[in-house]
Amino acid sequence: MKRLEILLLASLVGIGLLASGCGGGDTSSQGSPGATADANEPASTTKSKRPPRKKRTSTPPPVQGLARVHILAPETKVEGNDVVSTVRVRNASKGTITRFSVSEFWYDDAGNATPGGSRTHQEPFLPGEVIVLELRASKDSKFFQNQFEFSHANGDVEATVVAGFPESSE
Repeated sequence: MKRLEILLLASLVGIGLLASGCGGGDTSSQGSPGATADANEPASTTKSKRPPRKKRTSTPPPVQGLARVHILAPETKVEGNDVVSTVRVRNASKGTITRFSVSEFWYDDAGNATPGGSRTHQEPFLPGEVIVLELRASKDSKFFQNQFEFSHANGDVEATVVAGFPESSE
C-alpha cells in the first residue's frame, strides 16, 4: 500500500512540474510586480519573446502586356571559343517586370540563322533598376550579324536604345 501512495504522490508532483514548465500557470492575474497587463488593455500589447516583424516594402504590381525598357548598345567580344555579348538594361515601365528574358540570334552573311544564346533574369525587375545580362554563344566563323529579342512572363517588351542611363538618386 505504501508503494501505491508513493507512486501517486510522485505522479502528482511530476504533473505539477510539467504543467508549470509548459506555461500552464497564469501569472498576469496574480498581481505580481513583473506583471504589467491591465484589464483595459488588449492582450496583444503584452511583451512577446518573438522579434518584431519586418515591414514589407511595397513593390509595384507586375506589368501585364507590353513592358518598356531602355538598353545601352550591346558590347560583343570574343573570349576563347565563346562570343560574349553584354547587355545593360533599365526598366522604364511603371511596374515590376517578371522573368525578363533576352535572346540573341546570330545570322550568317546569307541571312541564315545560326545558334545563339539566351538569359532570363529570375528576380523581379523593379522600375528604374539597371541589370547587366551576359549572353554566351559558341564561336562560329559564319557569324556575321546578331539580333536581340526581349520578352517577359506577362507579354512583350519594347526596347529602346539610349546613349546613357540617368544618374540614380540613391
